Amino acid sequence: MPYTLVDMNYEMVEEKDNLFLKRKELKIIIKHPKQATPKKDEIVSELSEKYKKEKDCVIVDYIFTKKGLNESLARVKIYEEKPKKKERPKEVKEKVKESKPEERAEGEKDETQTSKTK
Repeated sequence: MPYTLVDMNYEMVEEKDNLFLKRKELKIIIKHPKQATPKKDEIVSELSEKYKKEKDCVIVDYIFTKKGLNESLARVKIYEEKPKKKERPKEVKEKVKESKPEERAEGEKDETQTSKTK
């Protein structure tokens, strides 16, 4: 069943309920004649209105446009709740900062660069 998306039509190819992760997983085909590939923001706003969710709950994984055609395939996830962003513990952040080679002094060698070429 085609739907309208800002002067574009789209149809659902696949719609799955992922109960374990509390989300819907969609694959849609977007037909956009004489137009560029739609932006993720346009797809997010349209699907958030359709499913009555906040824009933060709708995530577009990718949009692939078929070469030579005005048709794109998009994969979208719609969460029941706003997804939480995982943050690294403070200790891990400090270790990552310490291991960056740019911050070392010029005289120090990197442990990965100890082998010599012959």
